[in-house]
Amino acid sequence: MQFYTESILGKKSQLNKFSKLKYIEYISKCEQELEKSLNNKENFFFNTLSSHYQTSVEKNKYLLKKKLKNKILIVGMGGSVLGAKTIASYLGLDNYFFLDDLSVYDIFNLINKDLKNFSIFIISKSGNTLETIINFNLLIKKIGKKFMKNFIIISQRNTNLHKFAINNNLIFFEHNSNLSGRYSVLSEVGLIMFSINKKEILNAIQFVISKKFKKILIKNTAFLFTLMKFSKVNQHVFLIYSKELLNFGYWHQQLLAESIGKDSMDFTPWVSMCPKDNHSIMQLFLGGKKNKFFSFLKIVKNKKDYLLTKNNLLNKNLNNTKLSKVIDAQFNATVNVFKKNNIPHRVILINEKKPKDLISLFVYSMLETVLLCKMSRVNPFNQPAVESIKKETLRILK
Repeated sequence: MQFYTESILGKKSQLNKFSKLKYIEYISKCEQELEKSLNNKENFFFNTLSSHYQTSVEKNKYLLKKKLKNKILIVGMGGSVLGAKTIASYLGLDNYFFLDDLSVYDIFNLINKDLKNFSIFIISKSGNTLETIINFNLLIKKIGKKFMKNFIIISQRNTNLHKFAINNNLIFFEHNSNLSGRYSVLSEVGLIMFSINKKEILNAIQFVISKKFKKILIKNTAFLFTLMKFSKVNQHVFLIYSKELLNFGYWHQQLLAESIGKDSMDFTPWVSMCPKDNHSIMQLFLGGKKNKFFSFLKIVKNKKDYLLTKNNLLNKNLNNTKLSKVIDAQFNATVNVFKKNNIPHRVILINEKKPKDLISLFVYSMLETVLLCKMSRVNPFNQPAVESIKKETLRILK
């Protein structure tokens, strides 16, 4: 994974002399918060970074491997699904399907497939997620008792889902009660349905928490926090130039929004698919309020490519040009314009179909989010406002 940040402390940056001094101070504070978090392990997420834990996941994957069918359906909401959805789209796995909404259209399409050829993961930490339970009931009705063994349950113990798994002798994996859903991608929730080996996962984790890369993490987080404190920046935009990573954008959107959106704190995440959005919302990004930080995200060394020929072109300059070259030109042009306009941004480049890069990006993003929350003095791991909507929904349905 290649990772660099532009417009940090340039002469024309948004940071004045005082805020630049504070930036130096925040580097030290971020370093302290990171070491404290890694050592205290406030949330079980930090345990998922260990070799011991990943060994247990590997054992569970081995036990499950022979029982998995060719097609995989994952049912859940938010963090229970978005990590796996990101991995599947990044790796180009077309045998993975997801049900993560109450959509009549999606449900109709899925229940009319031959579900006896699917392994179906039902994932809910609480065991009571309304949308997940409704979709589960519809699938049970469709699949019938004969193929109940197709279901695999991931939940906390002693929940309704756990009890259902025991009563029907279904495969069950525990969702740790101290593991927030949006931080669960490195647990069974995000990994057990894939064949990514433990060594690759641990190498990816170690890459981020190594002494060299931790410095990058700390400096970037300190810079983001300085922008939030001493400039008008209160939004974060992921400009995604590879569609395989669009689901990562949605995963990160939940991660950042649910973690930092408390006590009137605001660092609103956007997801923008480029170069498509160059023809729509980019005008706002370049000409609107200077209150946004941008992360460019792109896959490099993409094996899939197309050659443009003069037979189907109106522009002769593009004769015998590869499609990837056009996209690269758009990407580089946008980065150059951001540099010229001194818009704070960073560029993240990862390799195609190398799980190590994606896992490293997951780890980096979760640690950065935790640090931003700690620096902002909010709890990174709860979501009290969302819980209030769940309670109100259940009250209305009574």
